[in-house]
Amino acid sequence: MPELPDLLHIQNKLGEALLSWHVVSERVREPVVLRFAVRGNLSLLLGRPLQAILRKSHFLVFRFEGLDLAVNPMLAGRFRVCEPEAKNEAALAFALGFAPAGGAEGKPPDRELRYLDDKKMGKAYLIANEDWKAIPGMQTGGIDILGPEFTRERFVSLLKHRRDQVRVFLLDKKALDSLGNAYADEVLFEAGIHPKTFCRSLSHDDGVRLHDAIVKVMTEAVAEVAARGEPTEVKVRDFLKVRRKEICPRCGATLRKAGVKGMDAYFCPHCQPARRPGFVDWTKTGR
Repeated sequence: MPELPDLLHIQNKLGEALLSWHVVSERVREPVVLRFAVRGNLSLLLGRPLQAILRKSHFLVFRFEGLDLAVNPMLAGRFRVCEPEAKNEAALAFALGFAPAGGAEGKPPDRELRYLDDKKMGKAYLIANEDWKAIPGMQTGGIDILGPEFTRERFVSLLKHRRDQVRVFLLDKKALDSLGNAYADEVLFEAGIHPKTFCRSLSHDDGVRLHDAIVKVMTEAVAEVAARGEPTEVKVRDFLKVRRKEICPRCGATLRKAGVKGMDAYFCPHCQPARRPGFVDWTKTGR
């Protein structure tokens, strides 16, 4: 699943390639990923210029005059801009053909935006501009963790009202916009907090440290992914410190994996000691 640094990189790359270009063709191979809150289908986009590409929560929103195409890639969705003659991928769900300003409907496209999804779990909603209520869950997005409103005070206030485990809180997109599995692990490692720690057990100083870890990890990740300049369908993860790694880069201990709400969490048992009574003491299971 693309996470925030990936989505921002994809947003920028697609904007460079397609902004102000007109849709001149459309094709659909997997209609199961499409949802329409307006009468019609993707052909409604023909002849319209792409005015903007926005990020709203875990969606990329392609804005046209009067219409938004909001895509949630979910687990396996990817975007690719290529020549129309490029070989069709088996994972192709739908594609929009674009031509520069002045391109006529029905003209062969100069570039094609392809949405690829091996699992067919992603969803693309065609809606009237900013009709967010037409998309389930879109109106309940949390605070932008890279925005100016994401202050220490606001974050600590959110944290104080939670009764769940801290990793569950970090992944709650109704609270925070937004963290995924990979960066939740990185943030907790940076803050030195065990993923199964209950929010109610965290002190004010813990909350401040966790807030600062979110800002540091995500800001650095956004810069790193952008600097790599990889194609939009490539996920850059090799610079992460603990996610799917074996050795702690800080103390040299063997990293461990624990299940949190059905998802794997990677952590260091020494740098992120457990606070819960009776919880497994991973520090005594070898290095």
